[in-house]
Amino acid sequence: MTRFLAICWKEFLQLRRDRITVFMMAGLPVLQLLFFGYAINTDVRNIPTVVFDQDGSEESRDVVRRLEATGFYDVVGHVRNYGEISRALRSGQARVAIVVPASFGANIRGRLATEAQIVVDGSDPQTVASATHTAASMFGGLSMDLVLGRLSAAGLGRVEPISLRPTTWYNPELETAVFVVPGLVGVILTTTMVMLTAIAIARERERGTLEQLIVSPVRRIELVMGKIIPYVLIGYVQMTLILSLGHIVFDVPIAGSVTLLYALGSFFIATCLAVGLFFSTIAETQQQAMQMTAFYTLPNYMMSGFMFPFEGMPKPAQWFAECLPLTHFLRIVRGITLRGAGFAELFPEVLWLSGLLALTITLTAFRFSKKLA
Repeated sequence: MTRFLAICWKEFLQLRRDRITVFMMAGLPVLQLLFFGYAINTDVRNIPTVVFDQDGSEESRDVVRRLEATGFYDVVGHVRNYGEISRALRSGQARVAIVVPASFGANIRGRLATEAQIVVDGSDPQTVASATHTAASMFGGLSMDLVLGRLSAAGLGRVEPISLRPTTWYNPELETAVFVVPGLVGVILTTTMVMLTAIAIARERERGTLEQLIVSPVRRIELVMGKIIPYVLIGYVQMTLILSLGHIVFDVPIAGSVTLLYALGSFFIATCLAVGLFFSTIAETQQQAMQMTAFYTLPNYMMSGFMFPFEGMPKPAQWFAECLPLTHFLRIVRGITLRGAGFAELFPEVLWLSGLLALTITLTAFRFSKKLA
């Protein structure tokens, strides 16, 4: 028993000296519970919406106000034709478009049947269901108000109903695989690319080969870039495998340019590799580096829009999620494969990834010190 207790005490002492591991075991569960419990919400609200109001009447404006009052729609602009609707959805500026016909107000005043349209981005089935059901309920309530309200009370005869025609673009069958598989490209790359480089410097330190780098004439930025570039090819191989199998097995379309996808994918792959290399400059062992990788990848999965609707998170959580590379790459890969988006529509995401890449490489080069730890 004495020897047993001595070994236990030795392990506790070693653990106490390993501050990173202690934080991962004690602080990580608390942080994840508080943060994810606050941020994760499966109710899709504040959906970015554009309005194509061909009528411009008081009745059409009242419909838009009623939609905003539900809390599910956030009107971000007005468009003039279906071409502008397509550009708004492809770029990610909006997820929903409300189309009000030119005769909407006149038909209501004349007690005639009328119909509005809701166009929904089908690349996210959760958004489709929430947006369509909420709008249908609102229009049903509006129709009932007119039937039972002032027109009927005035004895003006039968009031025809107001209906809503839902239209789903980019994934009309609402197949889950079409939504999930493109996202898996980013998820798998995040896991593998960060992990590969996270153990790079830690492995050099554990094997004793870090001294060779220390006495070499290699500068810090050269070492960082040299550690990143070889793994970019591995990232492209993984991307190719996922997209090919997804297209063959699950019939996932690739509506846009594959060349553009690969070109923009390089920013994301390099950013993931730089993040992993930054972790390796902090960790003293490979085990610590892998713990940091787990700490990093989980928020990416949960808050980037892969598992839960991005619009369902509170605004502070959305601001934090904008700092995650996977958030922007998901918009890129889904925009190109499902919506056929071009470079102009995806330029803001490219800017974000470029900034994150530059920041991470700079921090990594600053952290790496050419001296023994």
